[in-house]
Amino acid sequence: MPLQRSEVVDAALTLLDDIGLDALSTRRLATELGVRPGALYWHVKNKQDLLDALAEKILGELSPPADGGDWRETVRAMAVNLRQVLLAHRDAARLVAGSAWLGPNRLGFADGLMGVLRGTGAPIAAVAYGCDTVLSYVTGFALQEQGESDTLTGEDSVRRKPAREESAGQEPAPSEPASPAGVATVASGPASQAPDFGPFPHLGAWVAEWNSGVRQDTFTAGLEILIGGLDRYLTARTGH
Repeated sequence: MPLQRSEVVDAALTLLDDIGLDALSTRRLATELGVRPGALYWHVKNKQDLLDALAEKILGELSPPADGGDWRETVRAMAVNLRQVLLAHRDAARLVAGSAWLGPNRLGFADGLMGVLRGTGAPIAAVAYGCDTVLSYVTGFALQEQGESDTLTGEDSVRRKPAREESAGQEPAPSEPASPAGVATVASGPASQAPDFGPFPHLGAWVAEWNSGVRQDTFTAGLEILIGGLDRYLTARTGH
């Protein structure tokens, strides 16, 4: 049976989880599929086309926004879901951030988020700014998380079970202890590499309280700060 584009993308996602984005190549993928490298180009134009298809497939794991309810809770749930999906696959945050392809899964999630924000009565421009801010926060946070896991473990990125196996609405537990501030990444390493925090008392106090749950707590706190600010921003633009 002839090879299908969906089979190529599925195999590429499995390979991404196994070896990471930097090692992923069309030649390696062709080997995994048992075909000549040239055979792939009947299904993908080039490597970037393959990466765009991968990003779109990963974003296809996102859940649609819940109908009704408080818009803040819906935005919170969508942000948590996006982080789950990005952390479910190796290097997914970097892959998605580096893809400019506007496929239906990417557009659908963004449009759904804008629909939730537009329910506040704010003008479309304010809604678009708010949507972009939420997406940038979550993607950037996941990107930093996966990068910090690389620093701590010596691997390319964090590995997680698929997002569909996470409990719905539950924020994923960190797989490797790391501080989103980057400070504890150094502090948790060999003592010979730990900086002297004497001249930096506030950072020293933070490191003293650091634990493996800090990454999760930081994401939650940052999301609350963002939603609170977004609430004030949108309210100021609704005229009431």
